[in-house]
Amino acid sequence: MSEHVAADVDLLLADRPDLAELSGEQIAPIEARTAGWPDSWRDIARSLFVTLVSRADALAPVAAAELAVELMLGLAADLGGSQPYINQGADIQRSGMAARVIALLGQQRQDYDRVAQLVGMSVRHVRRIEARWLRAERAKRQRTLELE
Repeated sequence: MSEHVAADVDLLLADRPDLAELSGEQIAPIEARTAGWPDSWRDIARSLFVTLVSRADALAPVAAAELAVELMLGLAADLGGSQPYINQGADIQRSGMAARVIALLGQQRQDYDRVAQLVGMSVRHVRRIEARWLRAERAKRQRTLELE
Protein backbone atom coordinates (compact mmCIF):
# COMPACT_ATOMS: atom_id res chain seq x y z
CA MET A 1 0.00 0.00 0.00
CA SER A 2 1.31 3.44 -0.82
CA GLU A 3 2.13 5.92 1.93
CA HIS A 4 -0.38 8.33 0.35
CA VAL A 5 -3.25 5.86 0.74
CA ALA A 6 -2.21 5.04 4.32
CA ALA A 7 -2.05 8.74 5.19
CA ASP A 8 -5.50 9.31 3.65
CA VAL A 9 -7.00 6.49 5.72
CA ASP A 10 -5.33 7.82 8.86
CA LEU A 11 -6.69 11.32 8.27
CA LEU A 12 -10.20 10.06 7.51
CA LEU A 13 -10.32 7.97 10.64
CA ALA A 14 -8.94 10.78 12.78
CA ASP A 15 -11.42 13.40 11.53
CA ARG A 16 -14.55 11.30 11.02
CA PRO A 17 -16.94 11.28 13.97
CA ASP A 18 -18.60 8.09 15.09
CA LEU A 19 -22.27 7.84 14.15
CA ALA A 20 -23.15 7.68 17.86
CA GLU A 21 -21.60 11.16 18.31
CA LEU A 22 -24.12 12.79 15.97
CA SER A 23 -27.43 14.11 17.22
CA GLY A 24 -30.79 13.16 15.78
CA GLU A 25 -30.96 16.59 14.20
CA GLN A 26 -27.61 16.11 12.49
CA ILE A 27 -28.60 12.79 10.90
CA ALA A 28 -32.19 13.82 10.15
CA PRO A 29 -31.50 14.43 6.41
CA ILE A 30 -30.41 10.83 5.83
CA GLU A 31 -33.07 9.39 8.13
CA ALA A 32 -35.78 11.17 6.13
CA ARG A 33 -34.41 9.94 2.80
CA THR A 34 -34.10 6.31 3.90
CA ALA A 35 -37.33 5.79 5.85
CA GLY A 36 -38.81 2.41 4.94
CA TRP A 37 -35.53 1.01 3.62
CA PRO A 38 -34.15 -2.34 4.82
CA ASP A 39 -31.97 -1.97 7.93
CA SER A 40 -28.78 -2.99 6.10
CA TRP A 41 -29.34 -0.30 3.44
CA ARG A 42 -30.05 2.34 6.09
CA ASP A 43 -26.89 1.42 8.04
CA ILE A 44 -24.68 1.76 4.98
CA ALA A 45 -26.38 4.98 3.86
CA ARG A 46 -25.86 6.46 7.36
CA SER A 47 -22.18 5.52 7.26
CA LEU A 48 -21.75 7.11 3.85
CA PHE A 49 -23.58 10.21 5.06
CA VAL A 50 -21.33 10.61 8.13
CA THR A 51 -18.25 10.40 5.93
CA LEU A 52 -19.61 12.94 3.45
CA VAL A 53 -20.54 15.53 6.08
CA SER A 54 -17.28 15.13 8.05
CA ARG A 55 -14.85 15.72 5.19
CA ALA A 56 -12.78 18.90 5.09
CA ASP A 57 -14.72 19.90 1.96
CA ALA A 58 -17.98 18.66 3.47
CA LEU A 59 -21.20 18.78 1.55
CA ALA A 60 -24.25 20.42 3.04
CA PRO A 61 -26.27 17.82 4.97
CA VAL A 62 -29.11 17.66 2.42
CA ALA A 63 -26.66 17.25 -0.50
CA ALA A 64 -24.70 14.66 1.50
CA ALA A 65 -27.91 12.73 2.18
CA GLU A 66 -28.80 12.75 -1.53
CA LEU A 67 -25.33 11.53 -2.50
CA ALA A 68 -25.35 8.85 0.22
CA VAL A 69 -28.70 7.61 -1.14
CA GLU A 70 -27.30 7.48 -4.69
CA LEU A 71 -24.19 5.64 -3.51
CA MET A 72 -26.27 3.14 -1.55
CA LEU A 73 -28.48 2.48 -4.56
CA GLY A 74 -25.33 1.92 -6.62
CA LEU A 75 -24.02 -0.57 -4.06
CA ALA A 76 -27.38 -2.36 -4.09
CA ALA A 77 -27.28 -2.54 -7.88
CA ASP A 78 -23.70 -3.85 -7.93
CA LEU A 79 -23.69 -6.10 -4.85
CA GLY A 80 -27.37 -6.76 -4.21
CA GLY A 81 -28.25 -10.37 -3.57
CA SER A 82 -24.81 -11.18 -2.19
CA GLN A 83 -23.42 -11.16 1.32
CA PRO A 84 -20.27 -9.07 0.97
CA TYR A 85 -17.85 -9.25 3.86
CA ILE A 86 -16.59 -5.79 4.79
CA ASN A 87 -13.14 -6.05 6.31
CA GLN A 88 -12.42 -3.56 9.11
CA GLY A 89 -9.19 -2.60 7.37
CA ALA A 90 -6.90 -3.17 10.35
CA ASP A 91 -3.87 -3.50 8.05
CA ILE A 92 -4.68 -0.23 6.33
CA GLN A 93 -5.24 1.50 9.66
CA ARG A 94 -1.91 0.19 10.97
CA SER A 95 -0.17 1.36 7.79
CA GLY A 96 -1.74 4.78 8.19
CA MET A 97 -0.56 5.01 11.78
CA ALA A 98 2.95 3.92 10.78
CA ALA A 99 3.04 6.56 8.03
CA ARG A 100 2.00 9.17 10.55
CA VAL A 101 4.74 8.06 12.99
CA ILE A 102 7.38 8.32 10.26
CA ALA A 103 6.09 11.73 9.17
CA LEU A 104 6.22 13.04 12.74
CA LEU A 105 9.72 11.68 13.29
CA GLY A 106 11.12 12.71 9.94
CA GLN A 107 9.44 15.77 8.51
CA GLN A 108 8.32 17.35 11.75
CA ARG A 109 11.37 16.21 13.73
CA GLN A 110 9.41 15.29 16.84
CA ASP A 111 11.12 13.22 19.54
CA TYR A 112 10.00 9.69 20.39
CA ASP A 113 8.12 10.69 23.52
CA ARG A 114 6.14 13.39 21.71
CA VAL A 115 5.31 11.10 18.76
CA ALA A 116 4.14 8.36 21.14
CA GLN A 117 1.92 10.87 22.90
CA LEU A 118 0.48 12.24 19.62
CA VAL A 119 -0.39 8.86 18.14
CA GLY A 120 -1.39 7.11 21.37
CA MET A 121 1.19 4.35 21.53
CA SER A 122 4.26 3.46 23.55
CA VAL A 123 7.72 4.87 22.81
CA ARG A 124 8.88 1.29 22.25
CA HIS A 125 6.25 0.78 19.55
CA VAL A 126 7.25 4.08 17.88
CA ARG A 127 10.87 2.90 17.81
CA ARG A 128 9.84 -0.48 16.34
CA ILE A 129 7.90 1.24 13.56
CA GLU A 130 10.89 3.44 12.79
CA ALA A 131 13.24 0.43 12.77
CA ARG A 132 10.99 -1.48 10.32
CA TRP A 133 10.75 1.60 8.11
CA LEU A 134 14.54 2.11 8.15
CA ARG A 135 15.11 -1.56 7.21
CA ALA A 136 12.65 -1.25 4.32
CA GLU A 137 14.24 1.99 3.11
CA ARG A 138 17.74 0.48 3.31
CA ALA A 139 16.58 -2.58 1.36
CA LYS A 140 15.13 -0.33 -1.38
CA ARG A 141 18.46 1.47 -1.77
CA GLN A 142 20.78 -1.53 -1.68
CA ARG A 143 21.33 -3.68 -4.70
CA THR A 144 21.58 -7.41 -4.54
CA LEU A 145 24.87 -8.90 -5.64
CA GLU A 146 24.66 -11.32 -8.50
CA LEU A 147 27.11 -14.07 -7.65
CA GLU A 148 27.82 -16.12 -10.73
